[in-house]
Amino acid sequence: MALYALVDANNFYASCEKIFDPALADTPLVVLSNNDGCIVARSVEAKALGIPMGAPMHQWQAFCDAHGVISKSSNYTLYGDMSARMLSILQDMCPQVESYSIDESFLDLAGYADARAYGLRIRQRLQQDIKITCGVGIGATKTLAKFANHLAKKNAVFDGVCNLESLSNIEVEVWMAKYEVNEVWGVGRRIAPRLAALGIHSVLDLRNAPSRRIRE
Repeated sequence: MALYALVDANNFYASCEKIFDPALADTPLVVLSNNDGCIVARSVEAKALGIPMGAPMHQWQAFCDAHGVISKSSNYTLYGDMSARMLSILQDMCPQVESYSIDESFLDLAGYADARAYGLRIRQRLQQDIKITCGVGIGATKTLAKFANHLAKKNAVFDGVCNLESLSNIEVEVWMAKYEVNEVWGVGRRIAPRLAALGIHSVLDLRNAPSRRIRE
Protein backbone atom coordinates (compact mmCIF):
# COMPACT_ATOMS: atom_id res chain seq x y z
CA MET A 1 0.00 0.00 0.00
CA ALA A 2 1.24 3.47 -0.89
CA LEU A 3 2.16 5.63 2.09
CA TYR A 4 3.74 9.08 2.02
CA ALA A 5 5.09 11.42 4.68
CA LEU A 6 5.47 15.16 4.25
CA VAL A 7 8.16 16.63 6.48
CA ASP A 8 7.80 20.40 6.73
CA ALA A 9 9.94 22.68 8.92
CA ASN A 10 8.12 25.08 11.24
CA ASN A 11 8.64 28.80 10.57
CA PHE A 12 11.71 27.86 8.54
CA TYR A 13 13.30 31.24 7.74
CA ALA A 14 12.69 32.57 11.24
CA SER A 15 13.95 29.32 12.78
CA CYS A 16 17.16 29.51 10.72
CA GLU A 17 17.78 33.05 11.96
CA LYS A 18 17.35 31.95 15.58
CA ILE A 19 19.66 28.96 15.11
CA PHE A 20 22.31 31.26 13.61
CA ASP A 21 21.93 33.74 16.49
CA PRO A 22 20.93 31.91 19.72
CA ALA A 23 20.49 35.26 21.49
CA LEU A 24 17.22 35.58 19.56
CA ALA A 25 15.85 32.31 20.98
CA ASP A 26 12.77 33.73 22.74
CA THR A 27 12.50 36.97 20.79
CA PRO A 28 9.62 37.76 18.42
CA LEU A 29 11.17 37.88 14.95
CA VAL A 30 10.05 38.53 11.39
CA VAL A 31 11.93 37.93 8.15
CA LEU A 32 11.45 40.38 5.29
CA SER A 33 11.29 39.96 1.53
CA ASN A 34 14.23 40.77 -0.76
CA ASN A 35 13.62 44.52 -0.68
CA ASP A 36 12.62 44.45 3.01
CA GLY A 37 9.12 45.39 1.88
CA CYS A 38 6.94 42.58 3.23
CA ILE A 39 6.95 40.08 6.07
CA VAL A 40 7.58 36.62 4.61
CA ALA A 41 8.20 34.62 7.80
CA ARG A 42 7.31 34.95 11.48
CA SER A 43 8.55 33.24 14.60
CA VAL A 44 6.07 31.67 17.01
CA GLU A 45 6.35 34.74 19.23
CA ALA A 46 5.62 37.11 16.32
CA LYS A 47 2.59 35.04 15.29
CA ALA A 48 1.30 35.22 18.87
CA LEU A 49 1.37 39.01 18.61
CA GLY A 50 -0.97 38.83 15.61
CA ILE A 51 1.50 39.95 12.95
CA PRO A 52 0.10 38.68 9.62
CA MET A 53 1.99 36.90 6.86
CA GLY A 54 2.70 39.06 3.81
CA ALA A 55 2.03 42.34 5.60
CA PRO A 56 3.92 45.44 4.38
CA MET A 57 6.62 46.15 6.95
CA HIS A 58 6.10 49.91 6.90
CA GLN A 59 2.56 49.38 8.19
CA TRP A 60 3.82 47.28 11.10
CA GLN A 61 7.10 49.00 11.94
CA ALA A 62 5.70 51.03 14.83
CA PHE A 63 3.94 47.96 16.24
CA CYS A 64 7.13 45.90 16.00
CA ASP A 65 9.16 48.62 17.68
CA ALA A 66 6.64 48.84 20.50
CA HIS A 67 6.65 45.07 21.08
CA GLY A 68 10.37 44.41 20.71
CA VAL A 69 10.01 42.53 17.42
CA ILE A 70 13.30 42.04 15.58
CA SER A 71 13.26 42.18 11.77
CA LYS A 72 15.80 40.46 9.54
CA SER A 73 16.48 40.74 5.82
CA SER A 74 16.21 37.44 3.97
CA ASN A 75 19.45 35.44 4.05
CA TYR A 76 19.04 32.80 1.35
CA THR A 77 22.58 31.53 1.75
CA LEU A 78 21.79 30.58 5.34
CA TYR A 79 18.41 29.10 4.43
CA GLY A 80 19.91 27.10 1.57
CA ASP A 81 22.60 25.67 3.84
CA MET A 82 20.05 24.65 6.48
CA SER A 83 17.80 23.17 3.79
CA ALA A 84 20.68 21.03 2.48
CA ARG A 85 21.41 19.78 6.01
CA MET A 86 17.75 18.94 6.55
CA LEU A 87 17.56 17.05 3.24
CA SER A 88 20.77 15.15 4.01
CA ILE A 89 19.33 13.89 7.30
CA LEU A 90 16.09 12.81 5.62
CA GLN A 91 18.01 10.97 2.90
CA ASP A 92 20.03 9.23 5.58
CA MET A 93 16.83 8.04 7.25
CA CYS A 94 14.78 7.11 4.18
CA PRO A 95 15.94 5.76 0.81
CA GLN A 96 13.22 7.54 -1.18
CA VAL A 97 13.02 11.29 -0.58
CA GLU A 98 11.56 13.92 -2.90
CA SER A 99 12.53 17.51 -2.10
CA TYR A 100 9.42 19.61 -2.71
CA SER A 101 10.55 23.04 -1.53
CA ILE A 102 13.31 24.64 0.55
CA ASP A 103 11.75 23.31 3.76
CA GLU A 104 9.47 20.46 2.61
CA SER A 105 10.16 16.90 1.47
CA PHE A 106 8.02 13.89 0.67
CA LEU A 107 9.19 10.50 1.94
CA ASP A 108 7.98 7.17 0.59
CA LEU A 109 7.09 5.10 3.66
CA ALA A 110 5.46 2.16 1.90
CA GLY A 111 6.25 -0.99 3.87
CA TYR A 112 7.06 0.77 7.17
CA ALA A 113 5.33 -1.12 9.98
CA ASP A 114 4.87 1.85 12.34
CA ALA A 115 4.91 5.02 10.26
CA ARG A 116 3.98 7.31 13.16
CA ALA A 117 6.88 6.06 15.29
CA TYR A 118 9.18 6.61 12.33
CA GLY A 119 7.82 10.14 11.91
CA LEU A 120 8.56 10.85 15.57
CA ARG A 121 12.15 9.63 15.09
CA ILE A 122 12.57 11.91 12.07
CA ARG A 123 11.25 14.85 14.08
CA GLN A 124 13.59 14.03 16.98
CA ARG A 125 16.61 13.65 14.69
CA LEU A 126 16.09 17.00 12.97
CA GLN A 127 15.67 18.72 16.33
CA GLN A 128 18.71 17.01 17.79
CA ASP A 129 21.09 17.43 14.85
CA ILE A 130 20.22 20.88 13.44
CA LYS A 131 17.68 22.28 15.94
CA ILE A 132 14.92 22.41 13.32
CA THR A 133 11.40 21.66 14.54
CA CYS A 134 9.13 20.14 11.93
CA GLY A 135 5.68 18.70 11.40
CA VAL A 136 5.20 15.28 9.83
CA GLY A 137 2.02 14.36 8.00
CA ILE A 138 1.40 10.83 6.76
CA GLY A 139 -1.23 9.65 4.30
CA ALA A 140 -1.99 7.27 1.45
CA THR A 141 -1.47 10.06 -1.12
CA LYS A 142 0.71 13.16 -1.19
CA THR A 143 -2.40 15.33 -0.91
CA LEU A 144 -3.50 13.47 2.22
CA ALA A 145 0.04 13.71 3.62
CA LYS A 146 -0.13 17.48 3.08
CA PHE A 147 -3.42 17.69 4.95
CA ALA A 148 -2.08 15.46 7.73
CA ASN A 149 0.92 17.78 8.06
CA HIS A 150 -1.45 20.71 8.54
CA LEU A 151 -3.23 18.79 11.30
CA ALA A 152 0.09 17.87 12.93
CA LYS A 153 1.16 21.51 13.08
CA LYS A 154 -2.13 22.98 14.22
CA ASN A 155 -3.23 20.42 16.83
CA ALA A 156 -1.10 19.59 19.87
CA VAL A 157 -2.87 16.23 20.29
CA PHE A 158 -0.71 14.84 17.46
CA ASP A 159 2.60 15.83 19.05
CA GLY A 160 3.89 17.03 15.68
CA VAL A 161 3.13 13.81 13.76
CA CYS A 162 -0.24 12.90 12.25
CA ASN A 163 -0.78 9.59 10.47
CA LEU A 164 -4.21 9.63 8.86
CA GLU A 165 -3.92 5.94 8.08
CA SER A 166 -3.84 5.08 11.79
CA LEU A 167 -7.09 6.96 12.52
CA SER A 168 -10.56 5.48 12.20
CA ASN A 169 -12.80 6.58 9.31
CA ILE A 170 -14.96 8.50 11.76
CA GLU A 171 -11.94 10.32 13.21
CA VAL A 172 -10.70 11.27 9.74
CA GLU A 173 -14.14 12.60 8.81
CA VAL A 174 -14.32 14.67 12.00
CA TRP A 175 -10.98 16.31 11.23
CA MET A 176 -11.85 16.88 7.57
CA ALA A 177 -15.15 18.50 8.54
CA LYS A 178 -13.32 21.04 10.73
CA TYR A 179 -11.28 22.58 7.91
CA GLU A 180 -12.29 24.69 4.94
CA VAL A 181 -11.73 23.28 1.49
CA ASN A 182 -8.90 25.71 0.74
CA GLU A 183 -6.70 23.70 3.15
CA VAL A 184 -6.53 21.03 0.44
CA TRP A 185 -3.29 21.17 -1.57
CA GLY A 186 -4.04 22.85 -4.89
CA VAL A 187 -7.31 24.50 -3.87
CA GLY A 188 -6.61 28.22 -3.94
CA ARG A 189 -8.45 31.51 -3.84
CA ARG A 190 -9.96 31.07 -7.31
CA ILE A 191 -11.10 27.46 -6.98
CA ALA A 192 -12.51 27.67 -3.43
CA PRO A 193 -15.39 30.07 -4.35
CA ARG A 194 -16.31 27.86 -7.31
CA LEU A 195 -16.47 24.84 -5.02
CA ALA A 196 -18.48 26.82 -2.48
CA ALA A 197 -21.04 27.57 -5.19
CA LEU A 198 -21.44 23.81 -5.55
CA GLY A 199 -22.00 23.42 -1.82
CA ILE A 200 -18.47 22.18 -1.18
CA HIS A 201 -17.17 24.09 1.83
CA SER A 202 -15.08 21.68 3.90
CA VAL A 203 -12.35 19.17 3.17
CA LEU A 204 -14.89 16.46 3.92
CA ASP A 205 -17.34 17.94 1.40
CA LEU A 206 -14.67 17.72 -1.27
CA ARG A 207 -13.73 14.15 -0.39
CA ASN A 208 -17.37 13.08 -0.58
CA ALA A 209 -18.21 14.98 -3.78
CA PRO A 210 -18.86 12.79 -6.85
CA SER A 211 -15.75 12.58 -9.03
CA ARG A 212 -17.74 13.29 -12.19
CA ARG A 213 -19.12 16.49 -10.71
CA ILE A 214 -15.65 17.66 -9.75
CA ARG A 215 -14.23 16.91 -13.22
CA GLU A 216 -17.03 18.94 -14.80
